[in-house]
This record gives sequence, structure tokens and C-alpha cells, in this order.
Amino acid sequence: MIVTRDDILRCSFGKWHSQFSHATLPSRIIPLSVEFIEYLNQDGVFLPLDSNGMPQPSYDSKRDDDDADSQHSDSNNSEQDAEWARDKIPSFPELTARIADEIESLGGVVFPKLNWSSPKDATWMTLDGTLRCKTSADIFLLLKSSDFIAHDLTCPFDACSAPNATEPSSGGDASTVDFQEYELILRKWYDLNPSMEFRCFVGNHVLLGACQRDVLNFYPFLVDTRGDLLRGITQFFEKEIQGKFASSDYVFDVYINKNTRKVWLIDFNPFSTTTDSLLYEWEELSVSRNDAHEGSVSVVPQLRVVTGPNSSHNQPAYATNRIPKDVVDFSDGQSIAEFARVMAEQMAESLNVSK
Repeated sequence: MIVTRDDILRCSFGKWHSQFSHATLPSRIIPLSVEFIEYLNQDGVFLPLDSNGMPQPSYDSKRDDDDADSQHSDSNNSEQDAEWARDKIPSFPELTARIADEIESLGGVVFPKLNWSSPKDATWMTLDGTLRCKTSADIFLLLKSSDFIAHDLTCPFDACSAPNATEPSSGGDASTVDFQEYELILRKWYDLNPSMEFRCFVGNHVLLGACQRDVLNFYPFLVDTRGDLLRGITQFFEKEIQGKFASSDYVFDVYINKNTRKVWLIDFNPFSTTTDSLLYEWEELSVSRNDAHEGSVSVVPQLRVVTGPNSSHNQPAYATNRIPKDVVDFSDGQSIAEFARVMAEQMAESLNVSK
């Protein structure tokens, strides 16, 4: 599977949005400064100062012992906290103001992402478990808490398996991006039905197949309507995307309105193992792609869906981003209470064996 630097860059939101803006959700692109990227790369989860130069309400400052005197009065502590914050915590007033303006222009609620990824692995940090953001503080918290965002910032080209078609603009390490290229994308929030989100795989400009994105759940109606849904996806691909996206091999995500059947483009991703293949295996997709390249075999796409309650994935989404993988594997999707009971039984059994 050959993936070049250009393949990765073409999937960066700012590279494709202007060409496909008519077919995707309303969005705003905000360039990010070197200082803000450095803030995102710093260890720990903490929020910048607000537009008034004060700590954000949700920020819980942690200082060295000699930074504060625990014997001071509450008022003195408050003054010291503010002074310490101004010295230690970064501030991005222009970015914060720009974000506020763009959120308002998009109806007051957005979901954020960087060039390639959204911080969907960090939704467990939010009160409602979603990417809904109404303030810059909501956005900063998600970005700082996400492993997906950290990957965008540190190793976006680690999947590259071929020489670059073009040299990096900075002339430097191909595993990093010129800081000037990083962007914050704010997308208008819609309460999308997860059952109608689909991932589509393209090889040699040919649609190889598609599948539902929410593989954790079984939606019976998808089994009966997948023929119609695949036709809608195929027509959208042929009209809006085929031959227009620069790479020949790529992955794109769509959302289909359940009532009107209108198809919306959500994102592009590299045709690479760094992209989740969901109900497919990358090996079979590579074989289909090779068939499409050679033209010796006619590729007939199919829409794969979860076909029963026992065939869905049990683990919560992005569970491995929250707790150690061996614990997730052992839990097998159980509730906390059930998992605790099984753990207790296993521990008791091990103690009996050791006696």
C-alpha cells in the first residue's frame, strides 16, 4: 500500500474544502500560530487565559510548593492566583475572539478539528460526551485532551511509504508539518444520526465499497435499505467526487439525511492503515484496489452494515484512549458493575490457587 506525503496533505481540510464546500457542512478555517501549537504540545491539560487575562473557570491551577503560601487569606490567594496565571499560563486573545465570532456565525454551536482529525477520542472529558462546543474553552479542552490531535501535531506523515511527490515546504523533516500550515476548523453543529454515517473506500478512482461508521450498534433498518443507500452513495461519488479529488486512492466519509436521502460529504482520509477500515480488512481493500488498477476484474462495491445485535463491536468507542488496553480487552464491553464483579471473582480465584 503506497501512501505519499502528498496523499496525506490532500486530505488536510484546508486543501480540499474550497473545491467541495458546496457538498459539505458549513465550516470556518482559522490559521493557528506557532505559539498556540506549542501550547497544544505542552504536557498536561490546562486552558489558556480568557480574553480578560484571567484563568478560565474550569482551570484548576497546579503549582510548585514555593509558588503560593497556603497560609495567606482567600483574597490574597485569589490575587496571587491571578498574578501567577498571568506569568505561567499562555494567552491567545486574538484567537479567542476570532473563535467567538466564528461560533456565533455558525449558529452558536460547533464541533472542532485540526487539519486531519477531530478530538473525538476526548469526548469523555465533556459533560454530554459529544464534540458540541459553545466557547473557546470547550474547544481548547478537547484539543488538549486528544491523542488524535497529538498525532496530527507530531507525526501526521508516519504512514508514508513512498518518496514525496513534492518536497516539504520547510525543507525539513518529513514527519512534521510546517507550523504555518496548521489550522483550526470549526464546523456547524448538527445532531447527526450516527446510523446514517458511512465510510467509503476508493482505489484508482473507483468506489471499492462502503460501510456504516457506527460499528458499535445494530440498526435493523440498514439491513433492509442498504441497496438504496449504496445507490445514493454511488451517485453522490460519481457526481461530486470521482475524478475531482487529486489522489487516486483515498477514503471519504458521508452523512445521509434519513428523511430526504440527501448525501453530505464529511471528510477525506488517506487510503492507509492509519485510517480505520471498520467492517473491512485493509488486506481485502488492497486486493480490490489492485484489481481496479489493473482493470482485469470489475469491482462491484457493496455496503457493509452490522447485520445483528451479536455482530457489532462490544468495546466503547476509543476506549483504549481512556484506560489501559489490557483492561479494555478484558472488560469485553461489560458494564462497570459487571466488570468489577468479574475482576473480583478472578482475584479471589487467583488467591485460592496460590494458597
